[in-house]
Amino acid sequence: MASLSPALPLTLDKKDGYKMNKNIKDVIKQNFKMLVLTSPGERIMLPNFGVGLRRFLFEPMTTIQFGKIESRIQNQIEQYMPFLSLIEVKFLTQEQDPSVLLNEVSVSVRYAIPSINTIDEINLRLYNKEF
Repeated sequence: MASLSPALPLTLDKKDGYKMNKNIKDVIKQNFKMLVLTSPGERIMLPNFGVGLRRFLFEPMTTIQFGKIESRIQNQIEQYMPFLSLIEVKFLTQEQDPSVLLNEVSVSVRYAIPSINTIDEINLRLYNKEF
C-alpha cells in the first residue's frame, strides 16, 4: 500500500523504514493535531498558523476561556483546513474529573471530514511539567 506521509513523531518501522500514514484520515488527523498544538509565530512563513493550545495553560480555566479556545480552533480550521467541520470541543479539568491532574487540562475535539464522510476526534492532555 502506498504511503501518504510519515507519521509523527518519527518512529522506526521494519516494513517502511519509518512508520507511515497510509490513509487520508490519518494524515488529516496528524495535520489537525499539529494545527492545534502549534503556537502562532512558530511556523516559518505562516506567522498566524496555529491555535497555540499550550499558551492557555497559565490562564484561568473558565467557561469564558474555553469559549476563546474553541473560537480560536474554529478560526484556524476556517483559515487552514476549510475541508473540516468542527463538531464539538470538550474540556475537562480536575473539578469535572478527578483523574485529570491539578495543572492539567484534557481537551477533546470532534470534527467531520465531509469529503470522505468521516467523523474523527483528537484527545489531548496538556499539563505544565514544572509543577
